[in-house]
Amino acid sequence: MSQDIEYALTEAQKHFAAGQLDEAARLLHGVLASTPDHGEAHAGLGYIAAKQGDHARAAEHLIHAAAHMPLPVNELEFAAQVCQLAQRHEDAVALFERCLAQQPNHAASLNGAAMSLIQLGEPQRALEMLERLCRAQPQSAEAHYNRGTLLGKMDRYDDELAAYRQAIALKPRFVRAYVNLGVALRDVRRFDDALQQFKKALSIDPNDAGARTNRAQTNLLLGEFEHGWREYEWRWRDGTMSHGFPADTLWTGAQPIEGKTVFVHHEQGFGDTLQFVRFVDRLSAAGARVVLRVQDALLPLFAHARGAADTLDVIGESAPVPPFDYHIPALSLPLALKLFRESDLAPSGAYVHAPDARAAQWDDLFARASDRPRIGIAWSGSMMVPNGPNRSISLEQLAPLFDARADFFSLQKDLRDSDRAYLAQLEQRGQLRDVSARLATFADTAALLARVDLVISVDTAVAHLAGALGKPVWIALPYMADWRWQLDRSDSPWYPNARLFRQTTRGDWSPVVAALRAQIDTLGVLPGA
Repeated sequence: MSQDIEYALTEAQKHFAAGQLDEAARLLHGVLASTPDHGEAHAGLGYIAAKQGDHARAAEHLIHAAAHMPLPVNELEFAAQVCQLAQRHEDAVALFERCLAQQPNHAASLNGAAMSLIQLGEPQRALEMLERLCRAQPQSAEAHYNRGTLLGKMDRYDDELAAYRQAIALKPRFVRAYVNLGVALRDVRRFDDALQQFKKALSIDPNDAGARTNRAQTNLLLGEFEHGWREYEWRWRDGTMSHGFPADTLWTGAQPIEGKTVFVHHEQGFGDTLQFVRFVDRLSAAGARVVLRVQDALLPLFAHARGAADTLDVIGESAPVPPFDYHIPALSLPLALKLFRESDLAPSGAYVHAPDARAAQWDDLFARASDRPRIGIAWSGSMMVPNGPNRSISLEQLAPLFDARADFFSLQKDLRDSDRAYLAQLEQRGQLRDVSARLATFADTAALLARVDLVISVDTAVAHLAGALGKPVWIALPYMADWRWQLDRSDSPWYPNARLFRQTTRGDWSPVVAALRAQIDTLGVLPGA
């Protein structure tokens, strides 16, 4: 190493230690100007970028450093963790594996590699890492807990339960393990056992929001609405959501609202907004002026919501919030309104209406007279939300439907790559018309739904839109459906025109598709086309 480079590295280290990051970086870039692959200079710049919060730049430098110089385990581990923060999981795994080549039982590297492999969609390799970790540290409750979480994602439910129980045996006050054990038991329909685990978690930490919200969802699933709605308020304390409005202006149902302005704001997904907007008119009936905030994609639709008159203003999520006396999140309305009976949930009729001005845009689709039922279909939920993949069906699995005597229209806005080729085949054969490119907003979709006889959908926003419009809708549900669809029933208190078709075996859609096909074959032309 030349004296100039050695001096620059030493001075850069001094500036870094003194917090003078820009000067340290200047010196290190000077080194790279003459020696582009200098490992120590790249490592130093990686540490500077990491300290500045620029994980992408830090990862780039640290990967370069690791490629051009040997690094000890602690520095390789740091580089791998930075790669994880930069979402460069393949690089993270490679760096963790270099750690393990030096120290085969290095716990942080085994766990870190597993976490990145999960992100890369390689659960089996991730499990092998976690099993190595459990063998290396058999008394680590966290290791068994992480293994259980992965086993659940791999649908190995008995093994998942055993892993959580092992974690609890090692750490009897392990609140998260009790909560996850409860969720796992709920997923195999052992509801009393699930509730017992949530109770144990809360006996250790009464303020654990995860235990509270999961117990709430379990009670709602079982139709215990009063207990469910009350505890569901803990969702704002589990670290996953924040509405940003002051607690002292939250409307709880106790404060008189006649003559007051109540700001109702959306939360969670489009389907949640579509489902819970039904309760807004009760506030207007109590004498309140209501400002309803919805997602921008829903705004053209909700401008036509029932009651949109002098007592209701509808704004989008990007609009400024007007002055208000009280605010309330949409899914808190049932608690504030004390809607604890199943009969309280049902709408008196359609509570969302398709804009008349948009109806004509679908004239070309229905120009040809047909005596066949017109069916809109959506088969996939968002892959970005929890349980999205579990509640979705591949288009090819629905193949038996498209031979039925009916005209099918695709309502699927976001297509998975795996469905594109089969959709093209169905279009070419005239079995499914893809109009998704014309569905710019939910108002466009609503206008189309107003022209079809029936909607078939998985548990996604389209199902809620059809229900809100009062359209007949058949909803295909996974073995353990979301709490709002409750258990085993084929009807729904939320949507009188809905029929529910449920998996009877986890992951097997074949009987659901067969049941849907059998019912399609019984259809004539439904009223409302």
